[in-house]
Amino acid sequence: MAIGKAMEFVKQASIDKELRSKCNKSESKAELMKSMDFTEIEFDDAINMRLVKCQTYEQAEIYQQLKLWFLQL
Repeated sequence: MAIGKAMEFVKQASIDKELRSKCNKSESKAELMKSMDFTEIEFDDAINMRLVKCQTYEQAEIYQQLKLWFLQL
């Protein structure tokens, strides 16, 4: 299930600096998403699901920054 893979990626990328560094070295966002086996829409859905669970602004800020980072890839 691709949304599950996107959710796991969001969870890991929010805490794993090494994973983000690896993603930054990727040839393109399309290549990265293909290797991770999810689409940009599924990524957005995963971010939104995480945002709904946030209890504080600080938690939400982490996922908002992750979303912006992903857009810049």
